[in-house]
Amino acid sequence: MKQKTLVRALGLTLALAPLAGMAAVENITYFGYAKWGNIYTDNDEHNGGKGERNDVIRAGQGYGNYRLGNELNWWEAGLKADVWQQGDAYFDTTLYLGSGESWGDVSLIQMWSAGHGLFEGQADATVWAGERFYRRHEVHMIDIKYWDTSSTGIGIENWDLGFAKGHIAWMAPNSSADGRSLHNIDARLSGIELSDSADLTVGLNYVFTQNSSYDESDITTSGAMLSALYRQAWNYGSNTFAFQYGTDALAGGLMSAEGGSNRKYNTGVEHDGYSWRIFNSGDLNVNEDFQVMYSIAYQDKNLDNNEGEKWFSVGARPQYSWTEYMATALEVGYESVEAQNGAGTNDMYKVTVAQMFQAGKGVWARPSLRLFATYSEKTDEWNRGGEVYGHARSTGGQNVDEITFGFNVETWW
Repeated sequence: MKQKTLVRALGLTLALAPLAGMAAVENITYFGYAKWGNIYTDNDEHNGGKGERNDVIRAGQGYGNYRLGNELNWWEAGLKADVWQQGDAYFDTTLYLGSGESWGDVSLIQMWSAGHGLFEGQADATVWAGERFYRRHEVHMIDIKYWDTSSTGIGIENWDLGFAKGHIAWMAPNSSADGRSLHNIDARLSGIELSDSADLTVGLNYVFTQNSSYDESDITTSGAMLSALYRQAWNYGSNTFAFQYGTDALAGGLMSAEGGSNRKYNTGVEHDGYSWRIFNSGDLNVNEDFQVMYSIAYQDKNLDNNEGEKWFSVGARPQYSWTEYMATALEVGYESVEAQNGAGTNDMYKVTVAQMFQAGKGVWARPSLRLFATYSEKTDEWNRGGEVYGHARSTGGQNVDEITFGFNVETWW
């Protein structure tokens, strides 16, 4: 294992060496994100009785997790560098690495290049290709990316249309079920100004399979999703309201969460139907020392085979700063998932208190070093037998209450 890690590190060093050599003249930018720590539990039955959690607390078959004191380890770091320039036109390349629980499990998670200034009269427009995190939208507090098409692709973005910026991409994500190649056409309009402090983003995704002939007529081969985001800033904070409507392969799709049960693309299985969902989240700045993060979300996934569900999540995280660098936060969250076929309802609530040492005041100050303790209760009345697309079956009800505690750091740059 050590030898493999050494080989990977050596390969990375060699790959980045040419870019590092151009740092003086080629505009290199470094960026990254990390969350790392340990979570311990009083539940002797969890994780083989080891006393340490290896997953997050959420309702059974749920999606998000109220992440304060309740998130797994992850780091990612990368750089972007201009690699060619002629006049106003230039190309840059982005390399980005990431790793989960194991320090030796490092992989290249982004590698893409973009051309800037290639079109006359379109100074902001870019052409790009490669593997990238593409224009993701998320609710940070519950660790859900609800509009996430990140994968390999090619596209043009930031085309100035006067009233908005236009973006078009052809993405090639991994298939979700049967191994066939997928195509995702992603079209968006962003920055539609509604006022000095509000704007709108709208988009349409259409996904379909390559070689989509199946022997069974009820197998899902395509789907679409319409998304709209309204963002409002005001004197006491900001708020984002998102509405999404998906059909068939994108019913409940394009959503990713840490350890969640959802798949972004639902092809190669029986998944015809529709979904609609809303996310409303933001931050409230009561005064310089007291702020609140909040989130409310709902999704109704109604499938023709009666295997959908209704998901609801609501929570808040008030935070008080005692000094410029010390703060206390209290996070309260609730989540429920009701099976469409009547098998039952799973739910969870948690309360976490955290003492934090951070780089300034406010809910977005990072780095943040935390000591935390959590009390949670959850009831699971149904599951899918360990399968993503399994039949929803009643389990008779299982109740678990748990106390967890630990520490972590969250930082970005």
